[in-house]
Amino acid sequence: MEPVVPEAEQEVENTGHLKTSTPSKGSAAGTAGDLLHRTTAKTMKVLSTTGLTTKAVLSAVSDHRWWKESLSYLRPLPGPGSGAASQEGVCGNSNLELQGCGPFYQDLIEDPYVDPTQDVYSSYNEMPQENFAEVLLRTGKLAEAKTEGKTLFPATEVLLQLANDAFPKDMMLALSYLLALPRVLDANRCFEKQCHSALSLQLAAYYYCLQIYSRLIPCFKDKNHTLYQADPKELIGLVTQHVASYSGWPEELQKMISQLHVYNERLTDFTQAQVLQGLGRGVDVQRFSSDSDYKKETILGLTETLDDGVYRIALSLAKRYNLPLWEVYMTHLEFLFTDSCLSTKDIEARSNSLKLFETLRSEPEAFYSHMTKYVLPTIEGTDLGRLLYYYTLIDAAGCEPYVTTIIKPDSHVKLLKKLRVVASGLNYRKLTDESSDPLATLQPVLTNQNVLSISKLANRLPLPGGGGATVSPSAVHSAWLQKLFWKGDPQLLKRLPQSDQEYLHAYDTCAKYLDRLVPADAIRFLDSITFSPDAARHLSIQARLEVIKRATKALRQLGEKSKKRGGEACGGQEGTAPAGGTFDEALAHLLQSQAHLDTLSLEFIVSLRDSMQEQQQRYSQLYDLSRSETSKVCEIAVTMATDGQPLSQIKELLHVAVGPSDLSVKSVLEEAVKRVVAALSGDSGALTKYPQPLGVLEAMVTSVHNNVESGDGAVTSDDLLAWLRPFCSDASLPVRPRIDVLQILESNFNLQDSDVRLLLLYRTQAVLRDRQVQVEDVEDEDKRYRLFQEMLDAAQKWEDFQLLMLLLQAWPPMMKEEVATSERNPWVMLASLLLTRCQGSEVTLDLGQQIVTMVRSLFHTKHKLPVQCIRHTAQLLLQNQPSLLQPALKLMCESGDEQLLQLTLGQINDMSAETASSCDVELLSLLLDAGLLVGSVSSTLYPLLSAHMLSHQQEGGWDVERAAAELMAAGHRPEAGSLLLAHRGTHQAQFTFNSALAVLKEWL
Repeated sequence: MEPVVPEAEQEVENTGHLKTSTPSKGSAAGTAGDLLHRTTAKTMKVLSTTGLTTKAVLSAVSDHRWWKESLSYLRPLPGPGSGAASQEGVCGNSNLELQGCGPFYQDLIEDPYVDPTQDVYSSYNEMPQENFAEVLLRTGKLAEAKTEGKTLFPATEVLLQLANDAFPKDMMLALSYLLALPRVLDANRCFEKQCHSALSLQLAAYYYCLQIYSRLIPCFKDKNHTLYQADPKELIGLVTQHVASYSGWPEELQKMISQLHVYNERLTDFTQAQVLQGLGRGVDVQRFSSDSDYKKETILGLTETLDDGVYRIALSLAKRYNLPLWEVYMTHLEFLFTDSCLSTKDIEARSNSLKLFETLRSEPEAFYSHMTKYVLPTIEGTDLGRLLYYYTLIDAAGCEPYVTTIIKPDSHVKLLKKLRVVASGLNYRKLTDESSDPLATLQPVLTNQNVLSISKLANRLPLPGGGGATVSPSAVHSAWLQKLFWKGDPQLLKRLPQSDQEYLHAYDTCAKYLDRLVPADAIRFLDSITFSPDAARHLSIQARLEVIKRATKALRQLGEKSKKRGGEACGGQEGTAPAGGTFDEALAHLLQSQAHLDTLSLEFIVSLRDSMQEQQQRYSQLYDLSRSETSKVCEIAVTMATDGQPLSQIKELLHVAVGPSDLSVKSVLEEAVKRVVAALSGDSGALTKYPQPLGVLEAMVTSVHNNVESGDGAVTSDDLLAWLRPFCSDASLPVRPRIDVLQILESNFNLQDSDVRLLLLYRTQAVLRDRQVQVEDVEDEDKRYRLFQEMLDAAQKWEDFQLLMLLLQAWPPMMKEEVATSERNPWVMLASLLLTRCQGSEVTLDLGQQIVTMVRSLFHTKHKLPVQCIRHTAQLLLQNQPSLLQPALKLMCESGDEQLLQLTLGQINDMSAETASSCDVELLSLLLDAGLLVGSVSSTLYPLLSAHMLSHQQEGGWDVERAAAELMAAGHRPEAGSLLLAHRGTHQAQFTFNSALAVLKEWL
């Protein structure tokens, strides 16, 4: 409603305006009296009118429909900045970060928000619009007063709207509206609409504290009660503490207490989230409040810091959200080890100052699991100090019952304390890795000064493979001597050996320590300097022989000394290492080494070594390092067999090797075949160097075939079949490789009938995967023909006919004359039914072209169709439909049969111009290849044929002049002359009958 300005007011304004002019003295008193009279009358009139209007309004609002319609403007309760308040624009305090208040109270509040529209103390701009909800509330209360309380005004919606509008502008006013609600819990509808801020959440908690307190101690009637003067924070704390001390509250009060807890929790969460956000660590405050997993990860993530302030916040959050202190401490300790960049000493100091270990040791199993999984992998194997602290913690926590490794924590601590002093640079983690050789890890750090100290610790180190075996002191010395021989020593061998004499001097230096080794370790050392790749590369054969001779003499002397001492092995064998062997065994080993080195000068080995082929040189190197040991010689021979080397070479290799051996060419080849079969059966580790096992088998079969042809019967085809037949008969294996194996054998040897039938069965099964086929179904031609007919009768789709094509190619061709050259030929029958059954709009295949492709695919195979079958097939195409004329002509042209060529000419000469124009270039080329140009002169196809000959002469290789001569000989002189003119590039305008005849005399 627009405000009505009374006439009296207008007159006053007008009069005031008039008072600005200067009146006469005589009329001044009369004028003033007259003015008072007029204004008084007008005022009485306005008051009378206003009274009548008010009575009319109050009578109208007594109707409940008016209230219903008016309240509908306020439902549903809109959020901030909408609904009734939208007229006033968006409030600048919509996020509720500041406490809104009226301008009169702004000096009482620190950093308040004052709504500019409520500032009545500044200069006048415009009259603020009245809030509809205020008008409605005032009117409703007037109506309620009129009926003296008999008709109650439904004020809930209006109060909620007023509170919602007042929240950003005047929080205390909003609270007053909410306190006036008939039902306490209705205030939630307003609170839930507000932006979450510290003020809005605290106000909600304050509201419920006031309601709870007033019900416990009624005080609302006393407007000056100290309740309203108390600090809201203190009141919230007091009420929260009081209601928590007792649980049997009335139901109504219990609901308020629940809401108080809700808003207290939200306030705490919000405050904590604000703190987290202030840390600048990218914490998602909203997600932190709602996602428990994210909350946990965030708190644990905050513990990963060296900032004591942040760490204390993390601890506070952990306690607040009941996160186990053990997890917090464990995460922090993990951080100290992995990402803190602190020294081990500083980590230990911080751990002690925070008293982490006192809590962590309470759960030894979890502590060990976490440290092993997350901390140990991050520690460098050479950082012995940190590893010592790590294992000290594990040991002190009592984790030994949960340790599954052979070395227990206390042993780690003892080892590390000693190794840290004498073995700088040692990779301790690799040393104690039970899957690796500890000697290989120890060798790089062994020196003349520390070898004794380390050897005394050796029996604590387990050997790989389990069984409880540990490293012996003798083995440590053996590893050190190998390093001494090859890399020297600052004190014992300052210069690295370069020549044979220097290497012999290096051996003499090492020989002084042979008494520290048991015989087995002595042999291990000697083999490493005589039969290793380095030995073969740096030492001559003579130098290696000399080392063996000197070592033999030294071990013989040590053996005699040992016998004099009562048979004790030298070198002290401690721990649980394998037996060290005897000196007699060691001497026998050296004798074989010497004999093997002597064979390196034999003609066969020299020929391998001096060969220009890298593969042959490789065989020589492998044999050199084999020491004629049976297993190594066998491996070399098998490698030669899988490489397809002649069996004679394998035989020579086995002949030159020394020492006891039961190897033969046959046993070697059998082992090679076993590996190929394993690879074909799916064992990827059987032939790692050969990606194509079938190629390996084919090379081996060829070698055996050549060997048999040369008259050597060491290995025969029967042997190969005996080794391969179990594989080929295993129905659980894929069919394709079994077929390939039999085909390889078939191409090199004459298979027995049983193997031929087996091959047929496998080929059939490879095609007919969804059908059970037995040997009896395919063992002869008649049975195969019956099986084909059965499947042909059932074929309906193109895919079925494709399967039959594959099946016929997998079988031998039908040889019986009544089948092979007649309409009963399987290929002819297949083409016939293909044309009749694969018809219809759903078939998109070019059936004629498919049949041509099928026949062509057989041209250079044993399945090539005889002329009679091609004739039958062409007739089928000609009889079927006109669109198949071209495929029929192509087949007849390619057959080379005179009868079919004459039939082709007949078809060409009967061809219409429209049909001739649709012939493709392939057909034109085939007709020219068949020499049918002359016979087609009178046909509509001749112009196309002659033009094709001229334009594609180079591609087709046709002799134009010869064709012209044939035309002339057949009496077609004008056509012959025209062909020559076109061939010689004569312009079309010069093509005349006379010119065509004239060129024949000149050019032919």
